[in-house]
Amino acid sequence: MVDKKDLISDVRSRKKGIAVYRENPFWEPTEIKVGTKTIRVARGRHTSDEGESVQHSGIHIIEQVDRDEFVKLYTKNIKTFFDLKPSTQKVLQAILHIVQKNPGSDAIYLPFFEVQDYSKKNDLEVSKASFHNAMREMLNKGFLAEAEAPNKYWINPHLFFNGDRMTFIREYRLKNKKTLTNNPK
Repeated sequence: MVDKKDLISDVRSRKKGIAVYRENPFWEPTEIKVGTKTIRVARGRHTSDEGESVQHSGIHIIEQVDRDEFVKLYTKNIKTFFDLKPSTQKVLQAILHIVQKNPGSDAIYLPFFEVQDYSKKNDLEVSKASFHNAMREMLNKGFLAEAEAPNKYWINPHLFFNGDRMTFIREYRLKNKKTLTNNPK
């Protein structure tokens, strides 16, 4: 990795406090601070489904948040990625709270009254019917697996964790001409 300082020219900028470069400094990953956020901009390479090596760009934002905001952001992003119903998002918040209280565990006990208590404390209304529908949705989408004991569920460690950071990646690809001609939307 080339240090950007090595690319700075001796030529002075016409703008105060701005560096002039001999070569394009953006070929290396760039990190920009904006308030409490750190934004990383980089390029990468991956292999397509057809086995072709493809270049891509990436923007990675790192933001410091408190625990309550972390839970809200986590559930909001999970909801978006998995198309969760609003009631399922509420139950997911309660589950995440229970998971965080039991670090290192790969299972939780989740009777309705636990979710009911959490939802009352956090102004989230969850009826018994909504709870059961939300549980079915999370079981069907691989968030949880039912265990043999009543009200016990195995948690998917790839979706629930007790860490202090999370990353959600959404990749956008331009449709190629072949796809556009076959699928005229």
